[in-house]
Amino acid sequence: MANTDLTIARHAEVGAVLADERFAVPVVDGGAPRGSLAWLRGAVCRFSEGADHDRRLGVVVKALDELDAADLRRRARERVLAGEEPDLAPIAALGEALGVTDLDALVDAVPLASSGYLTGAGRDGSDEAVATLVRLLGPGPDEEVANRIAVFTQACDATAALVGKVLPLSRRPEARGCPIEAVIAETLRYDPPIPAMRRVAREEVDFQGRHIAEGTAVTLDLRAANRDPAVFTEPDRFDPARREPPHLTFGAGRRPCPGADHAVQLTAGVVEALNELEAVR
Repeated sequence: MANTDLTIARHAEVGAVLADERFAVPVVDGGAPRGSLAWLRGAVCRFSEGADHDRRLGVVVKALDELDAADLRRRARERVLAGEEPDLAPIAALGEALGVTDLDALVDAVPLASSGYLTGAGRDGSDEAVATLVRLLGPGPDEEVANRIAVFTQACDATAALVGKVLPLSRRPEARGCPIEAVIAETLRYDPPIPAMRRVAREEVDFQGRHIAEGTAVTLDLRAANRDPAVFTEPDRFDPARREPPHLTFGAGRRPCPGADHAVQLTAGVVEALNELEAVR
């Protein structure tokens, strides 16, 4: 029986797994009815490998290339200052920048669709939310529409979680005088909003002195890797001024996050607005 609970926690080893083609993401099969959560998961780049992944990633990259990250920051900041909920402002900012005409429907649908995006077990109404997003972000072939939706679902919970991590840390004395981008980068290392990634061994692998059986599920402990004392000086200290190797929270190797800069800028806009509002209370 394959080992299903192998955890890798050292920075160098996590980076090596992320660069190694013998370790794949858990793939979600397609074929579900169009407009359902299962259909979405089976058609996006996040849960695919090989040629399917590369083709689908191209749709995401094309959508992101249409966006100016600094403009997203401005839009997110202005929406929060105007009273938009911080969790929803990044979705609305993305939709506005991409020309979505019904922002209210978008902001209602994305969190529901996102509720089951990673696990496949969404809240009640998640299928209907995906169908709404197909209408808002179509028309087009399934993969094009699904991966345009993915731009929003992948930004939704992850960005909201990052804002929740950055906001209190941005108010600590250590952050005083530091650019917000540096505070965000150190937050991503110090307390990543997504603490782990999963990979599956596609074949028997001899890796870093371990024999890993085909089919083994591997957990990459990003929190531990980002605090590896072999890489980071005083790793348990929050220090936005540190100049050490990068965190692994946005991935590395074969599949780095294509929207990393956009996520940072959306987070910066929201956190800046919340800190401005706090300052005038």
